[in-house]
Amino acid sequence: MDKLLEFLRSNAHTLLFVVLEVIALLLLFNGSVYRNSVLLSSTNAITGTVTEYANKSNEYLGLRDANVALMSRNAALEEENQRLKYQLRRLEVDSLTWQRLSTDSVIRPFPYQYKVAQVVGSTLFGGKNYLTIDMGSSEAIQNDMGVLSNDGIVGVVETIGRNYAKVIPLVNSAFKLNCKPSPRSEYVGTLSWDGKDLEHTLLTNLPKHAPYNVGDSVVTSGYSAIFPEGLFIGTVEGEGESPNDNFRALRVKLGVAFGTLKYVYVVQNYEREERLETEAVEKGER
Repeated sequence: MDKLLEFLRSNAHTLLFVVLEVIALLLLFNGSVYRNSVLLSSTNAITGTVTEYANKSNEYLGLRDANVALMSRNAALEEENQRLKYQLRRLEVDSLTWQRLSTDSVIRPFPYQYKVAQVVGSTLFGGKNYLTIDMGSSEAIQNDMGVLSNDGIVGVVETIGRNYAKVIPLVNSAFKLNCKPSPRSEYVGTLSWDGKDLEHTLLTNLPKHAPYNVGDSVVTSGYSAIFPEGLFIGTVEGEGESPNDNFRALRVKLGVAFGTLKYVYVVQNYEREERLETEAVEKGER
């Protein structure tokens, strides 16, 4: 109570001024219909502006939720699409070998799962580019998991924390991936960024006699334990500058716009560890 009285005494002149100003404004506007209408109009305008901004904020938050829901739905559809392709490839192999359908080929589960994550940070200059996503070990994210978007391959998880992970994108000089110059091609090359811009990369180590067409879709080969076969990367624009004169290089227009990337899928391969362990066994070892 003493502190309140002390506050009132020390600010008596300011409080008296505020009270007199309120009384003056009330007398001013209550004494004139015109001034009263002006006050109401101004108040309505301010209220309307505040309401408009509040509605826009709610719309933005609702749009973000809608984007996440849409990405989750797209992830489920993409996973189903890849599962069907996976089963069709196994059926083709079975029918070509013994002219029969293998029950195991049909019921064997698709080993990949897609999870939606948001890009919350990026460094896109120089040769050591990277992205940060808002998922980590708490969401079962692990090193070397593949990352992709609706527009194609994004990169690979390199470092994980509890709630965040660092992703090495295609536009990083350290990134390498086996790819095919078209879904129908029998030849496999190595995707390797030349550092010139964020929209292009090179498909190197292709035989000089390997055919190609401008506009062909460059896709994953399936030789990696990270990505399923046939995922889109970009389109062939023509010959590129090969780092090795004995091989051909193709310049590839990337499908992903890294500067505006907001949401991605993290790809988990449940059979990856088994495959890596099998491939790590030395030849001749039993």
